Amino acid sequence: MTGFTDLQFIFRFCPVILGLYYLVPAHWRRVVLILASLVFYGMGDLRFLPLLVLLMLLNYAFSGPVQAHRRWSLILIVTLDALTLIAFKALAALWGGCFLPIGLSFYSFRMIAFQADLYTGRVKGRGEGWTGFLQTCLYFCMFPQLVSGPIARYGDWEGMNVFSGEEEKLPEGERLLACLRRIEQGLYWFIPGLAMKVLLADHLAMCWNEIGTIGYESLSTPLAWLGVVVYSMDLLFDFWGYSLMAAGLGVALGFPFIRNFNYPYAATGVSDFYRRWHITLGTWFRDMVYIPLGGSRGGLFRTAVNLLVVWLLTALWHGVTLNFILWGMLLYLMILWEKMVWSNTPRLRAVIGRIHVWLCVPLTWIIFALSGTSDLIAYFRRLFFLDAGGNVSMTDFARVGVPYLGFVAVGLILLIPDLGLWYERHKNAVLMKLICLALFWASIYSAAGQSSNPFMYLRF
Repeated sequence: MTGFTDLQFIFRFCPVILGLYYLVPAHWRRVVLILASLVFYGMGDLRFLPLLVLLMLLNYAFSGPVQAHRRWSLILIVTLDALTLIAFKALAALWGGCFLPIGLSFYSFRMIAFQADLYTGRVKGRGEGWTGFLQTCLYFCMFPQLVSGPIARYGDWEGMNVFSGEEEKLPEGERLLACLRRIEQGLYWFIPGLAMKVLLADHLAMCWNEIGTIGYESLSTPLAWLGVVVYSMDLLFDFWGYSLMAAGLGVALGFPFIRNFNYPYAATGVSDFYRRWHITLGTWFRDMVYIPLGGSRGGLFRTAVNLLVVWLLTALWHGVTLNFILWGMLLYLMILWEKMVWSNTPRLRAVIGRIHVWLCVPLTWIIFALSGTSDLIAYFRRLFFLDAGGNVSMTDFARVGVPYLGFVAVGLILLIPDLGLWYERHKNAVLMKLICLALFWASIYSAAGQSSNPFMYLRF
């Protein structure tokens, strides 16, 4: 079982877990989810399951002193979580990705956020006794958000009644309808995410792989620019699709919907783009790093330094190779350019911001994608006519690019915010139910006919 798009997950694991979850008494639901999450993780990467369990237990053990505002305990456990992440990132950089536990970047950030929110009082408390232990462990390992986020906050769970037993007071028929209604609402998010991943992102990934097979030093300029568009969309719809599937599973289990993407290419600048892209990660860095450093309260120079720290850490979170550092620093410079150079000319800033979003950000994704310096140089040479001869040949574009133009067109349409807002308003209509049903079976047919293509953010 490789993930949410695996047919074993869709037709076996998920129905069994949902069935058990709603059949057992409410106070046992946490136990069902914790066990299911550990099984899910073990089936994906059994070698590092003990690491996950150990970090869960250690973070719970330290949460008592942290809640009592003992500063030494906060520093110690956050340092332990951070050093664990850094150590495995370094091992992966030196000896390959097999040394990086899946989901470590995400669940370690959840643990750090939990301790910080507990210490500062952003959450009421971890809970006491057996219930508090189960609730805390579930927050650390809940399978829909375990391996690639979103990085939910513990405070998002406060006030939930899915474990309270209130449903058990309802007549049996009403209780069944309430559970089915919750699952139905979850499917309205899960199915579009599945379609984004299987029907769109996976086919765009095929185009990007074919471009790599040609060799970056041999691309024509038209195909190189198409590659910029294709990879940008592949990354967006792959991760956006995962986030919708994770959010939908959470809703089906009675948890709040977590929005991790908000039409980033409708942004007015790079800052706005990254407030809309991977929202939970951006919020984490804002709350855990930027604001504690002073945010924008200390003048322009201090703001620039704080932003530098945030973007350097963001780059290192994705990877320790040179291309990630370069990617993060270029985005940092564009944000400074928008904030400090054009801050007093709103109209011009809006124009510059749109250029950044539609041209510069996609170019930074190529830096994000290619870790080899020689590949990166070769690709940009082909993009900007820096090689003599052959750059404008359309032969490879016709052979590799043209078959995928339909997927590119669909991707461009899905970037329009009004389309998504229309879906959110009408998702309960009969027509939308029929469309979702058609998308589901089309996605299943496509997934059954192609080899497994893991989510791109599993590697981070």
